[in-house]
Amino acid sequence: MSGETDSEVVLPSTPATEDGEREDQSDLAGKNILSVLQKAAGLAGGNSRYAVDIALRLSDQLCAAGNRVAQLEARVAELEAEAQHCREKSERAEQWLSKISNEIQQQVTGSYS
Repeated sequence: MSGETDSEVVLPSTPATEDGEREDQSDLAGKNILSVLQKAAGLAGGNSRYAVDIALRLSDQLCAAGNRVAQLEARVAELEAEAQHCREKSERAEQWLSKISNEIQQQVTGSYS
């Protein structure tokens, strides 16, 4: 297994014939490395902008969901209060029906005695 990966730049070996040739190849290698670095920086910047855009959209959605939850909680509280009011009215109505029923029974049984 060699230690090379796909992202490594492999430079051909240069013969030590002339200083000019080695310098030209060094310039070419340096330019290639800078070009690769610039492309990588551009991709990283694009990825960063994309991630920030997604984070902003998710933040907006989370805020909207939080607002909706607050609205629903308020509505639930209103409905619970309304349900409690209806239970109380129902209990009072049952008490009145019980009193009326007792009164009718007393009058019916009292008239037969």
